[in-house]
Amino acid sequence: MGNMFPKKILDFVLARRHETGGFGAAPTLPPSVEDTYLALRILERLLPRAKEEVSAVIHAPSLVQFLQDPEDREEWHAKTGFHYVYCCRVAGMVPEREWVRQFVSDRLGDSTALADHFYCVRMIKEIPNFSFEDALTFFKTYSPTGWRSVKELWMSLVLVDGHPEKLGTDRDNLLVWIRSCQNPDGGFGFLPRTTSYMETMHTCLRTLALLKAAPLDPAGAERFILSAWTTSGGCARKNGGAPFLDATWHAVASLSLLNRFPQ
Repeated sequence: MGNMFPKKILDFVLARRHETGGFGAAPTLPPSVEDTYLALRILERLLPRAKEEVSAVIHAPSLVQFLQDPEDREEWHAKTGFHYVYCCRVAGMVPEREWVRQFVSDRLGDSTALADHFYCVRMIKEIPNFSFEDALTFFKTYSPTGWRSVKELWMSLVLVDGHPEKLGTDRDNLLVWIRSCQNPDGGFGFLPRTTSYMETMHTCLRTLALLKAAPLDPAGAERFILSAWTTSGGCARKNGGAPFLDATWHAVASLSLLNRFPQ
């Protein structure tokens, strides 16, 4: 993040922390697994610049307590399951492996949904030394059948280990398409000539990074991000909007990716 304002970002995130150890979307809203995941992702990026403050949050017993045996986890979507497992890893916990095994099996079943496979794969990869041969064999034989947006392209590429030819295309064609999603305001839409938002900015940049390529206008992308930052320390989806944890995470991650590209 260069010389960005980490203290204000930290204050924005910590204002959403509850005594239970979890984080809510706003200071007055109850904590959730998704918002805790977003907060921890941001805090991890701030760790080198605010080691003492961030470490105290990540290693707090209350965070472990918040993550232990959530009541509604049997009803979660695959995305929430991944968020939960990620939070557990950050907190130094290892979820019950039998629960993970059953959760993944239940979410997949006969599902052909791209998101189900994407988040189940990421969920399993978060658990150290976790062997789930049947599921992994199934994942290897699962083939994404097409993509309509940059988010679906990102998920599909992750599932095929970044090999465009497995999606019936090639790297050059994908780069032309992704780069055409960047707008004159510097941001990216989910398709070419669609409105720029912070989440699609992040998705496009990490897809480009997976393909080992840069956007056409890295400086414009940075300007788009900085224009959406607010005085609260949080970031909005775009300039003029209200700040939220999800947009702030996408902005922080996007700036980190932009640091890899030449200006």
